[in-house]
Amino acid sequence: MKKLILAGLTGVLAGCSSAPIQLPSNVKTMPSGMGQSTYIDKIDHSFTPSKNVTFSNLKICAASAFVNDAVTLKDNAGSFVGAYTGRYYQQNNKQQVSGGDVFKLIDEQDNTLIATGNKKTKAQQGGLVTDFIKYDAKISLSNNRVQLQFQNIQAAQQSTGSSSNDGFRPIGTWAGARAPAAIETINNLAVDFKNCVD
Repeated sequence: MKKLILAGLTGVLAGCSSAPIQLPSNVKTMPSGMGQSTYIDKIDHSFTPSKNVTFSNLKICAASAFVNDAVTLKDNAGSFVGAYTGRYYQQNNKQQVSGGDVFKLIDEQDNTLIATGNKKTKAQQGGLVTDFIKYDAKISLSNNRVQLQFQNIQAAQQSTGSSSNDGFRPIGTWAGARAPAAIETINNLAVDFKNCVD
């Protein structure tokens, strides 16, 4: 009987851990394929500037607000303590994720561009964890309304310690998946862009 109760409680707790956290209304999600859990899909920061702007203004501000630097991810996977010496042998594994041009697309005829970039989050979980967030920003101009939508949003932990660093991945919206820091990082990028445009 105790085993049945414990198994049931474990199942309930596991179900709770994948339940989505409360998200801002401008954050759209997509199914993760694992129960009711979801990933961040898009974050909408569309706005109407306080003055008339041109598509050229948007290009300049995108180049100013977004950066697509190379990123170095680390782990110590494979480190071990020697059985006879008791000495710790630390593996310092690194992988470089290349950066590049900020602009993926510029369509002058449709007043649309797609910029890509990455940015580091604030330190989380007591200062032990920092993520890099990479994204695409789709920006278009119509009737002085700026459509600003962040998509293809992924995160990679800067250093995963003894666990293998698997690089960039979709961002879960359940407790512990560090979605709030990713959303805050995207929000700050949107503010930088809007301040430049306005």
